Amino acid sequence: MINAKGQYASPSSVKLAGRTPFSDNRDRTLSYLRMLSADTMLYSFRRTFGVDTAGARAPGGWESSDVLLRGHSLGHFLSALSLAYASTGDAVYSDKLDYIVSELRSLQLMSRGDPAAFSTVCTPDNASPSLWSRDPSVWGEGYIGAYPPDQFALLEQLTPYPAIWAPYYTLHKLIAGVLECYARTGNSVALDVARGIGGWIAARLGAVPESRRREMWGLYIAGEYGGMNESLARLYEITGDEKYISAAKMFDNESVFRTLSRGEDAVRGLHANQHIPQLVGAVEEYRATGDEYYRDAARSFFDIVRGRHMYSIGGVGDSEKFTDGCDLAAHINKDHNCETCATYNLLKLARALFEFEPERADYMDYYERALFNHILASQSPTVRRNMHAGVTYMMPIGPGTRREYSDDYGTFTCCHGTGMENHVKYQDAQFLICDGDGGAVVYVNYLIPSRLSLPERGIEIAIDGKFPFDGYALTLSGGADYIVKLRVPDWASGPIAAGGDHMDESPYAVMEHKAGIDATERFALGYKLRLEYTPDKLDGDSVASLLYGPFVMAAKDPSEEFITLDIGGRELSDLFRVSCNREAGSLCLVGFGREFVPMYMAHHDRCHTYFKIK
Repeated sequence: MINAKGQYASPSSVKLAGRTPFSDNRDRTLSYLRMLSADTMLYSFRRTFGVDTAGARAPGGWESSDVLLRGHSLGHFLSALSLAYASTGDAVYSDKLDYIVSELRSLQLMSRGDPAAFSTVCTPDNASPSLWSRDPSVWGEGYIGAYPPDQFALLEQLTPYPAIWAPYYTLHKLIAGVLECYARTGNSVALDVARGIGGWIAARLGAVPESRRREMWGLYIAGEYGGMNESLARLYEITGDEKYISAAKMFDNESVFRTLSRGEDAVRGLHANQHIPQLVGAVEEYRATGDEYYRDAARSFFDIVRGRHMYSIGGVGDSEKFTDGCDLAAHINKDHNCETCATYNLLKLARALFEFEPERADYMDYYERALFNHILASQSPTVRRNMHAGVTYMMPIGPGTRREYSDDYGTFTCCHGTGMENHVKYQDAQFLICDGDGGAVVYVNYLIPSRLSLPERGIEIAIDGKFPFDGYALTLSGGADYIVKLRVPDWASGPIAAGGDHMDESPYAVMEHKAGIDATERFALGYKLRLEYTPDKLDGDSVASLLYGPFVMAAKDPSEEFITLDIGGRELSDLFRVSCNREAGSLCLVGFGREFVPMYMAHHDRCHTYFKIK
């Protein structure tokens, strides 16, 4: 295994401070996780194994009993519960996940036999679930799922979607969830479940010829496997068992990885969220093996996506697929851009790459962009009887579009699953701690009001400010000497200290802390207005988003046609007036007869994210 340059501060050591949109979203999600029924989430698993469903209501949406992807949400639920416990220390979350993990393990132990020996009577032409096996004694030791393993056998026959629907994707969510339980709470039964799943996969795929596996991973959606290579590599790192890293390599999507490792664009037209997690897994395979082929592929993928395929809010895609590259304006549509799951996974990729290359501030430039403008904006602030933490599937950026949000039990899309995780881990990448010759080096990656407390290392850092406004205070204390490297965002004209001097930058402002001496630095980053253009034009017109500081500003307007902003060579600062209500936390630009607000404030209005520029 190869060591990263540093480690992120855990959620248990970083607390959000004060009331902000981040803490509001977090609190709604924590409430939802407390409310969500464990027995409902276990319903399809118990039904599949023929045991009592404990009188639970059946889940809806993509978790309905007739949907081929059912079971994926339980894995996200476990991951979210783990993160919630790590952030709060509240046993209500660990008790719930302990119960679920114990139930999963009892079902898993019902699966018997050789995983490679299981076969289905179904064929690609007749894959009806009515023909699926009902006998766990032949499913293979270690198998656990919300449906029998027939979909896996059908995938090996190259059965296309929608006859089957991404069986390894669903299984990945489950193994990822139990691994989070083990990592965040120390639940050893969760590790047993993960080892069982890993062993089943190793035996099953080990009997499939390599050429057939490559064909499987090339199948649209049917061959989607999430980040299974990531989870199996993590399992290897935990256990040292070689079969798990061997199994991880069985998921290498060679046709994509090899092209990317040469620096070539291999993503045009591909299903975005089918492939982003594969490259997150590649970084974990690099960590596990030290093979730079994996890191090169992941790094190249990130650079290509950010440079050619990314919209201003940090999202990608048109109807879940990457565009051809540099043709973003042509693909802006009513409501099918920027799948939230894809951004969730791009954040994971940027986070993983930065851990090995902390001097590449552009990873965190992206992270801040997507976190502030897509993820923060993806939860509704409105709580209703059946919608306690509604989240977006797509984040619409077309003219006059309005967001739609999931409900408590009737939706359970993939983005509802990742949405359970997104809002309890805002501090997940905020601080990276590296060991230096003169003490620790702490990278402060983005400015959310928070507190970092590492008493065992003598590090205490407080970030204060009135989000979303410019102006921050960074307080360093603790009993150790350490260095802080504050990322200077790519959009900033500062940081400018309270005395008017520019702080050291390029791309980090460096501060030193001496043991036992508290020091506070007050500064502003220098918010400014700017236009960010798409590479292409639309009907001969330039197309751009309007940004102010870190925020993409959406115009409130019900028109479903592109708005034209006639700039006429004038300065943007002459065309817009900044309107703030600091007490209410409201930031607004007024110009061209309209209000422009940050994406996270544009929840229920019809809005425009892109404009034609004259």
